[in-house]
Amino acid sequence: MKNLLIKSAIASGVVLSLATFTRPVMAASFAISIENAGVQNAQLSNLVNAHVDTFDSQTTGYSATGFQWKDGTTNVGSYNNGLINNANLYGGAGGSGKYFDVDTNNGSQQTVSTLDLTTPQSYFGLWWSAGDSNNELTFLSQGKVVETMTTAQVVSYIAGLSNNSGYYGNPNSTFQNQDSGEAFAFINFYDVGGTFDQVQFTNVGGSGFESDNHTVATGYNSITGNVVIKAVPESSSVLGVLVIGFVGATSVLTRRVKKNSVLQLS
Repeated sequence: MKNLLIKSAIASGVVLSLATFTRPVMAASFAISIENAGVQNAQLSNLVNAHVDTFDSQTTGYSATGFQWKDGTTNVGSYNNGLINNANLYGGAGGSGKYFDVDTNNGSQQTVSTLDLTTPQSYFGLWWSAGDSNNELTFLSQGKVVETMTTAQVVSYIAGLSNNSGYYGNPNSTFQNQDSGEAFAFINFYDVGGTFDQVQFTNVGGSGFESDNHTVATGYNSITGNVVIKAVPESSSVLGVLVIGFVGATSVLTRRVKKNSVLQLS
């Protein structure tokens, strides 16, 4: 009996270890949503310690060394390998000012830009303009990836909406309905399982990754917008594995006890 219990515990431990180390982290901790068509800003009243980067104070053009993100006296973080464009049909919230871009066609063969945050955050949002399925966002914490999202997921979600036409074409009066074949939406990323301190913006094709109104927050009151991906809490899945392991071990032990009882009676 003792040996069987030990073996069952070991087996359950192996199952738990495999589940813990092989399951994807990204599916556990993040919820992703988009705001209604035409919305170009985060719902700031829902956020705690929020900061917004409009990029309007940055110098137009490409910079490998990047630039700082400052909100008043607060040093929010820094970007490297960044491109700043003046508002046009592809970007620029409100139809004016400037916007951030990852563009492989700008002569630098820029494919990845990185935002290093001074303080860990649990929320990130951006107005994703001229959106296509070649864009990718990766969130990291202390150098480890905690979430990777390709905009193909958002494109697919928007395509399934009954009002999907509202998301296509530039919504601003200056460039009204121009670039009608690409999506424009504000996307929210909520880390419900922890925090992140770095965001990577990747353009995997020959197009651009245009965005504006980057927003971070250390906390939030609720998940707003239309949910594209729902978070699955890490604790519940691990608990599920623990329960499965415990039930499995108990089941084996019970069968052994019953078997011994039958043998004793005979």
